[in-house]
Amino acid sequence: MSYAFLKELRNLTVVVVHPLDEEGAALTDHLRRIGCNPQLVWPVPEQLPRQTHILMVAIDDQQREGLRKLFRSLPNPAPTILAIVSYENPATLQLVLESGAMAVIGRPIKPFGLLTNLAIARNIWCQTQDLARDARRYKRKVKGEQVVVRAKTILMAQEKLDEDRAHRELRARAMQRRIAIEAMAGEIVSSYEAALVRSGAMAAENVLSDEKESD
Repeated sequence: MSYAFLKELRNLTVVVVHPLDEEGAALTDHLRRIGCNPQLVWPVPEQLPRQTHILMVAIDDQQREGLRKLFRSLPNPAPTILAIVSYENPATLQLVLESGAMAVIGRPIKPFGLLTNLAIARNIWCQTQDLARDARRYKRKVKGEQVVVRAKTILMAQEKLDEDRAHRELRARAMQRRIAIEAMAGEIVSSYEAALVRSGAMAAENVLSDEKESD
């Protein structure tokens, strides 16, 4: 268990959606002892308080609709979720899957292993967020490259350039404007598409005008 994670726990808000009974009180007390800032909530809320970092939720089939409504209201990205279960039947498993839980705690809840479950779930959550950021970064890169290719194609057609000269022209314009080459390419593509729209509108007006004159 890294010291960094234990230190992070003190800054994380943990919402425990659990009946207000002895088990719920014992769970929140233990979370305080290991350094968390827990908040016990019941009945199932329609949405979580802001800045909820970790959600520990009791999966109860009798609360199915309320739980589903809560899961649908979760922000993106959702907090780290740990499901508390009593049974391993299909209905419970379905709710656990819908929750997006990254760890499962069985009843009766025991203090031993709780911190480990928290650490594993939070670590998986952090890795998932890193992967999502990498995917978004890669998507932006690919999209930028596609725009650059299209802008070069437009320059090649409009100014009768080969691909290498079109790329140099695009780069020179970007340097002159002191903007990224992808941004310059986006402006060229947008301008070209706007011109196409205008020419299409003018062509339509000419057709209508010709039809009126023939009438």
